[in-house]
Amino acid sequence: MSFIQPIILSSSCQHSLHHRYELNIYRGDCEHPHAPGNKWHKLQHHLTEAKKQQASVIATFGGPFSNHLHAFGSTLKSIPFKAVAVVRGELQPKLTPTLIDMVNNGVELWPSSRSDYRLGASADVTHTINMLYDNVYWIPEGGGGLLGTLGCRDWAGDISNMDDEYDAWVVSAGTGTTAAGLLAHHQTPDLHVFSALKGAQNQRDFIVDQAQQINAAELSQSMAIQKPLSEKLFFHSHCHEGGYAKQSPALKKFIHEFAKNNPDSPLDPVYTCKSMYAVFTAMEEGSWPYQRTLFIHTGGLQGWRGYSLSSNPFVLP
Repeated sequence: MSFIQPIILSSSCQHSLHHRYELNIYRGDCEHPHAPGNKWHKLQHHLTEAKKQQASVIATFGGPFSNHLHAFGSTLKSIPFKAVAVVRGELQPKLTPTLIDMVNNGVELWPSSRSDYRLGASADVTHTINMLYDNVYWIPEGGGGLLGTLGCRDWAGDISNMDDEYDAWVVSAGTGTTAAGLLAHHQTPDLHVFSALKGAQNQRDFIVDQAQQINAAELSQSMAIQKPLSEKLFFHSHCHEGGYAKQSPALKKFIHEFAKNNPDSPLDPVYTCKSMYAVFTAMEEGSWPYQRTLFIHTGGLQGWRGYSLSSNPFVLP
């Protein structure tokens, strides 16, 4: 299959024969069987570094429905490391489908109170795990850090090599790691980033800083003549539709309408549905300033298991 596929737009997205939008989707969700979307790209350099450090344990953080945790568990199943995951919130007697998959893949789960979880590397649970096991390699939440960003910059190169004639790319953001990696690549066009988090206005600075850090040691003449990173980043913090993992009535309506026209291009319920809704809205208003746009699917379809079956229009009845 081709990873780049056309999206069928609503008639209201096309305002005239002289200004017709073309929107394609890069099916990152179909790339990797165990870590779809951006997940494998964020993990790969971390796994390489863990091997270099001869770690015996790889540990990471995430919520009970985390796409990162799910991909982490699936990937480490076939790699000779002990896998440990710190899960935000006290574990309940009935595990989520995501956590059940992780247990089946041999991941050791450690519950963490939300207050302790927020401390990350300084949390009590982190200290306990480091005391219990020798040589633990920690992957930041969401597969972040500079190594996660570097993996996503590599991904940008792969995508651009397939088709480098787009006016703009669109991507969803959680931690901002993927956006930073895409932004860092010199072939990336204007990049529109839509955060799924409420109150994430300051994330723009983080994305630019991460992108600049991984490029700092690799500046070349070809990169120097490109548009400055901050000028090709367009960050949107107002499209969260109520907050992380929440869906407004308007968003729910859009998801069902989108699924009718694009049943073979499923969106996830937390990230890509909100970004796609924002792009459609801008096109319908005639305010989207590009003719040819590539929407990058970051995966996360397993996240639908945290919602009722009837709310997922991409599941055949």
